[in-house]
Formats: sequence, C-alpha cells, structure tokens
Amino acid sequence: MTSAVAVAQRFLDLAAAEHKALTNMQLQKLVFFAHGVYLAGFNEPLIDEPIRAWDFGPVIPELYERLRHFGRNPVRTELAPELRSVLEHDERADEAIVAVWDAYRNHTAFQLSQITHLPNTPWDKIWNQPNGRYEVIPNAIIQQYYRDRVQRNAA
Repeated sequence: MTSAVAVAQRFLDLAAAEHKALTNMQLQKLVFFAHGVYLAGFNEPLIDEPIRAWDFGPVIPELYERLRHFGRNPVRTELAPELRSVLEHDERADEAIVAVWDAYRNHTAFQLSQITHLPNTPWDKIWNQPNGRYEVIPNAIIQQYYRDRVQRNAA
C-alpha cells in the first residue's frame, strides 16, 4: 500500500507529460478509480487512507486537505516529489494508475463526479444508506464493484 498523495503525484506527472492540468476533484476521482482497479486486480488496497462518500463523490479527506487551497483551480505544484520513488518499483500499482489515466485522461472533474454517482457505484451504495453521507466507503464494496466491472467488460 501507498499513500493517496503518492498516487496523486503520479497522476500529476502523467498529466504534466501531456501538458494537462488536474484539479482537486479530478485527482480525488482518479485516485479512487485506481484504488478500485487495484483492489479488483490484486486483492489488496492501493492506498492506506479511508475514502468517504461526500457530496461530489468519493473523497480521500487527507488528500482533500492537502489540495483544498487550490479550490476548483488546477493543482499547479508538485504534491510530493519525494514520494515518486514509492511507486517507481511497483509495477502493479503503476499498471493500475496508467490504466485509469488512459481511460479517463480527457474527462472533466464534473464528468468524473457523474461517473461516481451512477446507480450501484460504491459511492451510491453508501451515500443513499440511512446516515451514509460522509461515511467511509468500505474497500470490500469498492473491490466488488470493480471486479464486477472487469468481469462484464471481459465477457
């Protein structure tokens, strides 16, 4: 496992290589998607931090706090260049991150948020429970959702 900040830094590096910018919301969703893909593919979490069901979808509060001062603007600084080495030798983590980048690199923050709000997504399952708002989205729910998606796409 690694930190959400290290994964977000990897997405920022991928974006910078293509002269793109990412916002806090985009990073939140991309890290969430990578975590789900990793859970489904490797049966273990990609990130250490809990993910919560917030208004605009899944959010990693620690990452949010680190990025909140950017508001809706692009993240214009490196988050944690010292954490790059954490993922340099983790081929499985990089495989999940790059797969998510390839799939969602051109999506806006709003589009990514809409994807997380679809019926039966992990966010939807928690958000729509009594007292589910702002609660932790369990890894088991995230893993099952992404396993089901992979199985449907493989068929």
